Amino acid sequence: MLVLFKLLLLSAALATVWSHNFLNEYDQPFDFRCPYGSVINYIYSEHHDYFEDRRFEILCRSQKTTECAHSGYVNAFDQPVNFICPGDKVMTGIESYHDNFYEDRRFSFQCCRVSRKKLCNCYMTNDVNTWDMPMTLRVGFGQAIQGAHSYHNNYYEDRIWKFQLCQLKDKC
Repeated sequence: MLVLFKLLLLSAALATVWSHNFLNEYDQPFDFRCPYGSVINYIYSEHHDYFEDRRFEILCRSQKTTECAHSGYVNAFDQPVNFICPGDKVMTGIESYHDNFYEDRRFSFQCCRVSRKKLCNCYMTNDVNTWDMPMTLRVGFGQAIQGAHSYHNNYYEDRIWKFQLCQLKDKC
């Protein structure tokens, strides 16, 4: 009886699958902004070859923010994204829509100043995904995203991403 119980428990554990709360379905737009007083600290994305698109999950961490501004779209279809939040601002939102003709997305960003903090020791990550594979960016405690860079490939109909991260400090 104990062995049967353990087997049932094991099979239930194996059946449990990590669930993502995606902001969009494939080919659909999204407009995500962290709740006031928080910054993006996690981005996950999955690509699907049939749709030639990605869906996104974005999470936020509490961080007092002020002076928010929206960038407007920063790329044309099939063109690179090269965006850095102006001044000492960090990323707090992402908006995007997909076009089936180009099989690509345009992106815009919301940036806010972090109250009483400076951006220090900024650096560019390595690529956080490969063609057609999941993308995961985890932003360390005491850090924030200052910028995003990506380029599109028409063969894969996908983007490779990297991000500029900075430490948040009282002074550099």
